[in-house]
Amino acid sequence: MAAMQKKVIIVDSKSSFDKLIDDAGTTKYVLVEFFATWCGPCAMIGPRLEQLASDYFGRMVVLKIDVDENEDLAVQYEVNSMPTFLIIKNRVTLIQFVGGNVERVVSTVEKFVGKVEDSKEHKSKEGGAGASAATVPKL
Repeated sequence: MAAMQKKVIIVDSKSSFDKLIDDAGTTKYVLVEFFATWCGPCAMIGPRLEQLASDYFGRMVVLKIDVDENEDLAVQYEVNSMPTFLIIKNRVTLIQFVGGNVERVVSTVEKFVGKVEDSKEHKSKEGGAGASAATVPKL
């Protein structure tokens, strides 16, 4: 049985956040949701974040930060409304926006990280090229 992929990561401290950002390095994007347990739109978008974490596994890390438990991070990123989203790459915040609109979150991820299908197509093209090269007769 294959190991379960780690999906959305709940950040419990600034030091853990910093380590996760460092671990993402220069190759992975990080989608961050600042949320509160009492925030209705935050709860509604949660399952979609799990799906994005699974779909983009290996290309993007999805983090959730509870503003009531991590006030220092909320202040650092000037979070005033929930949910607030960030996309970070190589320690640089590429975009920050507010709201529980699932379509906006998905389209913003696609803008920066690419479409899920792009990754699948790329893999199938690599496999297809290898298969056709094997059928070419050697001279």
